[in-house]
Amino acid sequence: MSKPNRPAVEVQRSGRVPAPIERVWAVVSDAARAPDWFSFADRTEVRSGSGLGEQRTQHGRWGAKRSEIDQEVVEYDPPRVIAWKHTAERLNGKPAPSYAASAVFRIELEPDGPDATVVRLRTLQQPRSAATGFVMRWAGARELARRMEESLTRLLGAVD
Repeated sequence: MSKPNRPAVEVQRSGRVPAPIERVWAVVSDAARAPDWFSFADRTEVRSGSGLGEQRTQHGRWGAKRSEIDQEVVEYDPPRVIAWKHTAERLNGKPAPSYAASAVFRIELEPDGPDATVVRLRTLQQPRSAATGFVMRWAGARELARRMEESLTRLLGAVD
């Protein structure tokens, strides 16, 4: 018997940055620059590799708790797309509650003339169950959207 089809939880926000795509890419693709603009990251360390297959750990906060997210870059198409999947999540050093069976964060860049770029932030999460999907939509999606909007605002100041 197959599992029931649970709809994915998707959150997406976009904004326009008044800078050429290459300058925006230089910021969003560099793990060391994540704290400059990505509101989810206080620091991101590259554990191995570069580009496609790069292994990272992102350190930040989720509410009052310290968070760590192990990531693997699963799509890398300079200067247009970088995406990573979550391979492990921890809160205060312990495994985080597992609401999603899979989670992918994607950053897409599109030129808007020679001196501007449209930036699209998108997360797609597959809930473990209908109940966790409800919780993710009810509580998590609002916070993700807020943090994405904050990231887009911070990106305006991070692009040199």
